Amino acid sequence: MRRGARALIPGFLLLFPLVLQGQSSKVTSVEKVSDGVWMAQTEQGSNAGWFLLGDMVIAVDAGGDVATGNALLEKIKETAGKPVRYLIITHAHGDHAGGAPPFLAAGAEIICHEAAAPRLAAITSASLRPDAALLSFSDRFALFASRRRVAVYFLGAAHTAGDIVVLLPEDKVLFTGDIVIGKRAPFMQSQDVDPKGWENALLRLGQLDVDKVVPGHGTLGDKQIIVETFGYVKKVNELAQMLIAEHVPDGLIEARLRRPDAGVDEAAITPELLANLRAVIRADKKAPAPTPKPKKAPARKKK
Repeated sequence: MRRGARALIPGFLLLFPLVLQGQSSKVTSVEKVSDGVWMAQTEQGSNAGWFLLGDMVIAVDAGGDVATGNALLEKIKETAGKPVRYLIITHAHGDHAGGAPPFLAAGAEIICHEAAAPRLAAITSASLRPDAALLSFSDRFALFASRRRVAVYFLGAAHTAGDIVVLLPEDKVLFTGDIVIGKRAPFMQSQDVDPKGWENALLRLGQLDVDKVVPGHGTLGDKQIIVETFGYVKKVNELAQMLIAEHVPDGLIEARLRRPDAGVDEAAITPELLANLRAVIRADKKAPAPTPKPKKAPARKKK
């Protein structure tokens, strides 16, 4: 794990209000996932979580703004009663990272993937700590304390270029960020989305021994929500490849999907699906073509 993206705080940001009135409404629910493990749903729709690790708390994601970050800190104090040492940010989207400044101001340090660090440094520049830094890593790292292990993995670019997941092996609990979504369609329109990488990441997550899955959005689930997210992402990828192969113009995508041979239920053809498809088509067209394998020279026949 490397330390990087140290944020210098401009003087005017010292006036940034970190305590706002009415902030408790920013957290709509708190649920106990396992002994010493919690998740919260925020007003913006994104999920956050936290768990005890020895005499400290590790938080996962921070909501979309400073008021939500403060509200989450209140809930952490009520449930866990210990200080937050680290805040793990699953990816650099504002609805998961915008609430980070209060965590930094309270003394926590941020852990993220190195691809997410530059954008997170900009988001967290509202911290009141001039020494605030991000701890970034490339592949994986682990934390150990007492009887709990914490494994943090980067499975490759997926929803974004810097998605990470947090696994508590003994608890069989997985925090997925937006790689997995509960009871709603995944958002496949990030500028740095990797549609095929997302599919591959979900395949790997499906092999984990977990009982409870905390998705980036939606309700607490089990491994079935990994399966459901995989099914959606795979189907969108397949449809995008069909549309590309048939050279379907953008304006005729919906009409092509409504043909019986597309295999798409009429009710599933929503504006969200169409937007996801267009985004995946753009991403697939930008992706480098696979390098062809060199052909082997035919073996000479022995005389």
